[in-house]
Amino acid sequence: MKTQIIGVTGPGGFVAGHLIRALLNQTDMQILALPRDTWEDDRLLGDFVAQCDTIVHLAGMNRGSEEDIYKTNVALVDKLVAAADLVGTPLHIVFASSTQRDRDQGYGRSKKYGEAQFAAWAARSTNRVATSLVIPNVYGAGCRPFYNSVVATFCHQLAKGEEPHIDQDNLVEFIWVNELVQRIVESLGLREKGVVRLAGTAKMRISELLAKLQHFRESHAKHDTVPNISAPLDASLYATYLSYLDLQQHCHRPQVHTDERGKLFEVIRMAGGGQVFFSTTKPGVIRGNHFHTRKIEWFCVLEGEAVIRLRKVDDSEVHEFRVSGNSPQFISIPVLHTHQLENVGERDLLTMFWCNEIFVPEDTDTYFQNVA
Repeated sequence: MKTQIIGVTGPGGFVAGHLIRALLNQTDMQILALPRDTWEDDRLLGDFVAQCDTIVHLAGMNRGSEEDIYKTNVALVDKLVAAADLVGTPLHIVFASSTQRDRDQGYGRSKKYGEAQFAAWAARSTNRVATSLVIPNVYGAGCRPFYNSVVATFCHQLAKGEEPHIDQDNLVEFIWVNELVQRIVESLGLREKGVVRLAGTAKMRISELLAKLQHFRESHAKHDTVPNISAPLDASLYATYLSYLDLQQHCHRPQVHTDERGKLFEVIRMAGGGQVFFSTTKPGVIRGNHFHTRKIEWFCVLEGEAVIRLRKVDDSEVHEFRVSGNSPQFISIPVLHTHQLENVGERDLLTMFWCNEIFVPEDTDTYFQNVA
C-alpha cells in the first residue's frame, strides 16, 4: 500500500498537536508539518503542497481585532489555494471550519470564505477534493486558557484554587479534541466533498460545565476520590481537568490505620468503576515509558522502593516522585505525560494500578515514548 503524505498546517497549534500524535501511529501515513515561515515563501509553499496527498489546514488566527483575524485567515486560504492551483497535482484539502461560520464577525466570516474558496478550487478539476469540517467548541488537554476555550479557562482557574465567573450562561456545543482528531483521520479516507457538520460530544450550559468541573476538584483535592466518570463526557472532562493540575497535586496521601496486626488504608476510592491491578517489578527494572491520550491512571507502591517519573509530551522537564511501601501515596498520571516506574530498591516491588478503562488489546491508547 502506498504511503499517504499528510500535510498539516499550523503544527504548533492545540488541535494540530493532537492530530500529529495520532497520525504517528498510522503506519500507512507520513506526516509533513508546514513551518510557519513557509507561508512567506511561495516556492517553499509550493514544494510543500506538491509533496502532499492530503493537506489538513488548521493554521489560522482566532484572537485579535476583527479586521486582523479576517485578513490573516483569508490570506492563508488564498496562499494555499494559489499554491495548489499552481502545482496541479491530485490533492485532498481538509479545512477546519467552525460553528461560528454564520456569525457576522471576523473569525466566522473568514471560515465562510475559506469554505467557498476551497469548494471553488475543487470544482476546477476532477482530481481535487475539498472537505470543510464545521467544528464545535473544542476542549482537551493542552488547550490554552483565556484563549478560545471556556473549558480550558475554567480548568486552569479551578486548578489554581480560583473561582470562575460566568458572564453569560449560554448553551454551547462542545467536542473533545480526541473525538475531533478521530473524525479528521476518518475524513482522510472518506474524502467527503463540501461542508460536513461534525456532531459535538455534548451540548450543555456553561453553568452545567462549571458544576461538573467543580465536582471534579472537590473529589480530587478534598476526598481523594475518583468521581463517577462512567459517562464518556465526564471521563473526557475529568481527563482534561487533571491535565491542568500541577504535578505535585497528583500526589495523594491516604490515612493509615495502624494496630498490632499491621497497617490498613484505603487504596483508591472510585465513585464510578474501572480496573485495579497489581504488578511485581524486579530490582533495577523500569516499566512504562509511554503516555495515554484518554486513559486516566493512578499508581500506588505497596511494597518496596521506587521512583515514578513523568514528563509532559513535547516538554523536556522530568518530574520525579520517590515512593515507598513504608509511606503509601498515590500518584495520578495525567494524559499526555509519558511516565515510567523504576524499582530502586533491593527487593521485588509490589505496585497497584487503577485505570478508568478495562484493558482492550485492540485499543490500548498507549503511545511509547521514553521519559528521559
